[in-house]
Amino acid sequence: MEPETLRAYVSENRELEKALTKRNQQYIFDLKKSLDAANLSEEEKTIALHEMLPVLVKEQKGGKTARQLFGTVSERTEAILNKPEEVKESTPVLMWLDNTLLLLGLLTIMVGLMSFISRGQGQLYGLLSLILASMAGGWVFYLMYKYIYQYEQKGADKSKRPKIWKTMLILVPAFFLWILIFSSTPWLPSAINPTVDPIILIVIGAASFAVRYYLKKKYNIIGSLSVPRN
Repeated sequence: MEPETLRAYVSENRELEKALTKRNQQYIFDLKKSLDAANLSEEEKTIALHEMLPVLVKEQKGGKTARQLFGTVSERTEAILNKPEEVKESTPVLMWLDNTLLLLGLLTIMVGLMSFISRGQGQLYGLLSLILASMAGGWVFYLMYKYIYQYEQKGADKSKRPKIWKTMLILVPAFFLWILIFSSTPWLPSAINPTVDPIILIVIGAASFAVRYYLKKKYNIIGSLSVPRN
């Protein structure tokens, strides 16, 4: 880190500490002693505190303590010393595409196998229905990651987790929209939503999995359904 940046961090930390409550000041004091005992460098200690203090000053206004936000001093020390290597997060579009291809592969193979067993009788879902349902479901799964799963990862800043009512306000309508798309698209005209031979559906499903595998390797996509959890 540049010396000027480090000096700015030290100055900002000092000012932020003055705004802490007595209890939180004691927590930071004890944390500094613990980090010193662990032989953490001054630069690393400054950076770690700079990540914590703005959050702590903001959240203490709502009555939260440092222990509630970051765990015990020993737990926070352990988290700082064993901070996991930062994984570059995939863009929302890539995560949505990854989910879409996964669902398209599952749905087309499932419908294809069921239709093959029943010899094509009673096949409800045309190709457009399956594509739209996969796209909608892919977005719902991304929203679940954005508002829930990302905060369950090791080292995640749980203080930024949205309120449960806000999460439900977004996820519940999105889920019902997905169900609506799934249940209504079979009524689309067959001219734009043709039923496809079961073998072709299975081939499309296999191709979806192959394309998904290729894109994950090419762009190092971290899927919203496969993020590491605690």
